[in-house]
Parts: sequence; C-alpha cells; structure tokens
Amino acid sequence: MATMEEVARAAHVSRATVSRVLSNHPSVKPETRRQVMEWVHKLNYEPNQVAQNLAGQRTNLIGVLFSDLSNPLYASLSTALVREAERQGYSVILGDAQRESAREANIITSFKRRKVDGIIVRAIGKPNEKLYSKLSVPMVSLYKIIGRKNIISSSEDGGAQVARHFCSTGRTRVGYLGPTSSQYGNDKLAGLESGLEACGLKIAKILDCNQHETAENQKAYQIFSRYLEENDPRAINAWFAHSDIAASDIIRALMEHGVRVPEDVSVCGYNDTLLARKMIPSVSSVASPIDEIARMAIELLIHAIDQDNEPETVCLTPHLVIRESSVVRIDKIRP
Repeated sequence: MATMEEVARAAHVSRATVSRVLSNHPSVKPETRRQVMEWVHKLNYEPNQVAQNLAGQRTNLIGVLFSDLSNPLYASLSTALVREAERQGYSVILGDAQRESAREANIITSFKRRKVDGIIVRAIGKPNEKLYSKLSVPMVSLYKIIGRKNIISSSEDGGAQVARHFCSTGRTRVGYLGPTSSQYGNDKLAGLESGLEACGLKIAKILDCNQHETAENQKAYQIFSRYLEENDPRAINAWFAHSDIAASDIIRALMEHGVRVPEDVSVCGYNDTLLARKMIPSVSSVASPIDEIARMAIELLIHAIDQDNEPETVCLTPHLVIRESSVVRIDKIRP
C-alpha cells in the first residue's frame, strides 16, 4: 500500500500539501488538488479517513439528489458527478426522489443526518424553496436557480439551434411536442419559436405533452398517434420533441403511418442520451455539456465548502448533435 510520502513524490508536492488536499483545506489550488488526487487514485493510497475527519471536522461526503434517475440524462450526469467528486477526494451518496416531494424531503433529511459536506440537487417540479432555504450545508442547484450557487443550461438556446437547423435543411412547417409552460425552467418552445421567427417562419403546430421524461411514465406516443390519426401525417415536415424519449415515440408513430424519417419528416430530440445514439434512424438531439456541468458543480460546491459563499450562477450552452433523423437532401423532400 502506498504512503503519503510516495503520493507527494509522484505529484511533485510536499507531504503537507497532500495532507491539505485530503482534508480539503481551502488554501489548495484546484489544479494542485486534481494533480494530487490523480496520484492518490493511481497509487491506490488509502488515507486514514477517520483521523482526517476528526481533524478537519469533515466527512468528505457529498449528497447528490436527482428528481428521477430513470431519466437517461440524469443517469449519465450522476456518473459524471461521481467520477469528478472522486477525483477531488469526495465520496457521493446518491438520492432518487422519483418525482415525489415527500421522498425529496426525506432524502435531504438523510443527507443532513449523514453529515455531508455539501449537496448537489436537481430539484423536482417547482423547487421547494422552504425545504432548500433551511439547508445548513452548502448546495449547488442544477438546471434551476435555487439559492446562491447554480448551474443552468440554456434550453432556449437549444430550441433556437433546432429551429436554425430545420430552416437550413428546407423545413418550413415545424411542430413541437412537449411542455408548453416555462414555469419549471423549460424554455425549449420559446427558443424554437424565436429561432423560427429569425428565419421568417412561425411554428405550425404545438402538441402539449407535460408528462415526465421517463420511459415508464410518459404519453408522447399516445398524444402524437392521436394527432396523426386526425391529421395529414405529412402536413408538418419537421418535429422538435422535448426529450429523446418523445422523439423516439414520434419516429415510431410516423413510421407506423407510412411516413419516412427523415425523407418526409425530420425529427429532433433533446438531451442527447444513449437512446438518441442507438435509435434507427439515430436521432438528432440537443446535448447538455454533461462533463462540464459535473466539473463545474463539484468545483462550485468545493468553493462553497471552503467558505466561498458568494452568489454564482453559471450558464452553459448546449449544442445540437445532427444525426440521421433530420439530415436529408432538399431535393428529396416532398412538397
């Protein structure tokens, strides 16, 4: 088993620096922290955690709460957060609220009982401000602004990117399937509308679909199939879905009605999950910068743990990944 001295030599720092890194001392620069933790893992060094906790009054635990881990996006993000936290010398306790307010509150209470050093949360629905305002430990909120430290990704910008893509490929009759209210931070529809307006177009059809983004609990397929049964399936030649799951349901329903994707109708989803990459055809989708969100979330939380309580909201930009479901030669598009 490696010693602290061996870690210090490998990382080209002093033994005292290694000790400060392992106790999360605020004086350590982020780059030094990453360098030391890299060698801690490479050399399989196991510090005396009990002694460290007694000395620093910390547990080196981070609580991470997601609204629903069955959402493929959050499953990927949880993996990235755990990986980044471990690089910084922290262990992670994961909580899955399953979109239930009572579970959300119970998990937060459990985190506090475990004496976590900080919490990262993706709150369910409309944030429970009463619950989070009472937290006595540092917190970083993902995708919603709650408290002093937040990381958001502009879904409005993502919607606008989809609009520009549809316009550039000759799609002029664009529809949207998803939530129509921005109450909970959703502004994909607003982005789509503004992007189309910049191209001189208006959205042709909106199908309200406010269900949760999970494979088990959603109604996108039923909503869209009902629409196709009552309307010309080719009247809209491009659809933007609020999630990859909804996009896959659109493609399934279109094909069942004899509509070719993307020759007759283009489809774009959101979140760039594994489903988008594995579908046939593969689905064009707006990707959240998962690794960057995880890195920034852990970095902000460590700063907060180190007594940096200055308000900070980081807004990251998503990007559209273009795949088979929306790419077709203009001369093959039916009028």
